[in-house]
Amino acid sequence: MLELLFNPSSIALIGASNNVWKSGGFFLKSLVAHGFRGQFYPVNPRESEIQGLRAYPSVLDIPGEVDLAIMTIPAPAAEEAMSQCAQKEVKFVVMHTAGFGETGDEGRELEDRVIEIARRGGVRVVGPNCMGIYSPEAGVNTIIPFIELPMEMGDVAFVGQSGWACETFIVSGHDRGLRLSRVISSGNQSDLDAVDYLQYFGTDPRTRVIAAYVEGVKRGRELLQVAGEVSKRKPIIIWKAGKTAAGARAVASHTGSLAGSDLVYDGAFRQAGIIRAQNMEELIDFAVAFTCPYPPAGNRVGIIVEAGGGAVAAADACESLGLQIPPLPQEIQDELRHYLTKIKSPAYAVRNPVDLVWPPFAEYSRVLPRCLEIMTKAVDAVLAVTYYPLTDEPYAQGMKELMERAGKPLFVVAPYPTRQGEGLSLYTRKGVPAFPTAERAAKAISELVKYYERSES
Repeated sequence: MLELLFNPSSIALIGASNNVWKSGGFFLKSLVAHGFRGQFYPVNPRESEIQGLRAYPSVLDIPGEVDLAIMTIPAPAAEEAMSQCAQKEVKFVVMHTAGFGETGDEGRELEDRVIEIARRGGVRVVGPNCMGIYSPEAGVNTIIPFIELPMEMGDVAFVGQSGWACETFIVSGHDRGLRLSRVISSGNQSDLDAVDYLQYFGTDPRTRVIAAYVEGVKRGRELLQVAGEVSKRKPIIIWKAGKTAAGARAVASHTGSLAGSDLVYDGAFRQAGIIRAQNMEELIDFAVAFTCPYPPAGNRVGIIVEAGGGAVAAADACESLGLQIPPLPQEIQDELRHYLTKIKSPAYAVRNPVDLVWPPFAEYSRVLPRCLEIMTKAVDAVLAVTYYPLTDEPYAQGMKELMERAGKPLFVVAPYPTRQGEGLSLYTRKGVPAFPTAERAAKAISELVKYYERSES
């Protein structure tokens, strides 16, 4: 249903401008820069040419069909523009324009009139009061047009009721190694809403993980029904904002939504199989975890570190979340001990957590992978806290291949995360989820385990 929204063959930009500091200017510049391969139609009644492209006085003057129109004009002009889109039989309109239901009764009445025009004309509407679309496959980016970011296709989809949430998820997620399939900024959700996007992402073969930022839900029962079905096939991670009284007031003025009871949302989400994140950090962490292609078969975690403090922190974090850190079977301990003795490692502990205590430097690059391979025979997932530079491409590739041989998830933690951003991204892109702290890794592993336990029940 929404394929032409995310992959249009033609786009009309209503309010296109030669001024790249206006939304109609930088959106057009972004479409050109990101290689949109379809037809552009700049629309502006006062210009005959915009940024080197022929401009049209209105949508009705465009010679070809229009799959998607992006509206960047002031709110009072939206009724007439939507009427023209309806006459033109435009399939989708993204209303970047603000000044509607989020501003009060007068804006809500205007919003209702515009949406009614769209419905009568068969036009589906994103927004109003939204940032639009980020679709790497199509080369469409109206959410972060100022940010230099490669349009690399991935398998994580995101819907956000806030432009800020969409921007942050795209940029911070990219820096962590996430690559996205589609992102939609839903705004006031006067027509298309989270239910529609969730249904589409649920059947989209390019999307494997779904994440969302939600302020209010208009079709709560339908959302839960759809999520209940989709979550059996794909993980759905939602940050539901507006938990406090102050947050709920901010939601009302931001998108005009009703925040609703947090306890009700918590229970309903759990029943529908939705994974609940408490903030943007968790939203990204959980998405990173679910990009791992190997699900854990249980909750037994093996921990391996190169310094004792990391073992304590990781073990505490895992067990406090209900994960098991079982002593390794005696034969596994003996195999580890034999290997570490053979390479003359000065000191070590092999019970679980396994503490390598700074193995010989000459063997350093081989010790962790070999010990991990031995440990994977006895646990469901492994958490490695390593000082080895994560930016070493061949080493990272070796860790990926080790995980593939074991068929079990491997999670990596960097002790100096502020200096390992590039490495965290590298590992995650290879399907080996990487985290800045053991605590955040443990929380993500626990959500992974709970999701797959539910899927099997």
